[in-house]
Parts: sequence; structure tokens; C-alpha cells
Amino acid sequence: MSTLPPFPVDDATLDLLWAAMHPDPDVFEQSGVGNFLEFMSQMGGSDTDAVEEVIDDGSHGGGARIVMMRDPQYHVNSVMSALIDEIRRLRAARAGGGE
Repeated sequence: MSTLPPFPVDDATLDLLWAAMHPDPDVFEQSGVGNFLEFMSQMGGSDTDAVEEVIDDGSHGGGARIVMMRDPQYHVNSVMSALIDEIRRLRAARAGGGE
């Protein structure tokens, strides 16, 4: 199982995240945070198609249900945590008089 690096908070990534959260009305159906997080997970080295375990518990009309992916994927909570940490870092730097 690979481990993803911390979610990036550089300007380009933040611009992409903003665009995913506020898609152009012409591409609304093709845009979204879920797709963006999957893309960022792939860029971080995760195989977002790598299924580790599939079970058939009968609750899906006899179909299989994926319960665990092999590689981690960024979650909205990972993004929020990274952004909160970055804000705290910037505030501490500002309070300390430097970056």
C-alpha cells in the first residue's frame, strides 16, 4: 500500500480546487471535487483503480461491493486539514515577523 504525500497547497493546486468547487456552468457535469481528488491522488502516486478486497454481502442485489481500495485516496478531510495547517503556518509566520 502506498502512502500519499500531504495534500499540496501551492497556488496552482488551490486554483484547480477552486475551479472544481465552482465549475463553469458549461462544464458543470464534467467537473467536481471528487474527480479532482481522484486526479490529485493519482498525481500523488496512488492507483485509484486498485481494488484490494471485494465482497458480495447480498445487499446490492447479488452484485459485488467494493469495501477497500489498495491505495489511499485523498479525502475532503485531507484537503481541509492541509488548508487549515497552511493557514496556521502563515499566521504563525506573520506573527513572528517572517515567512
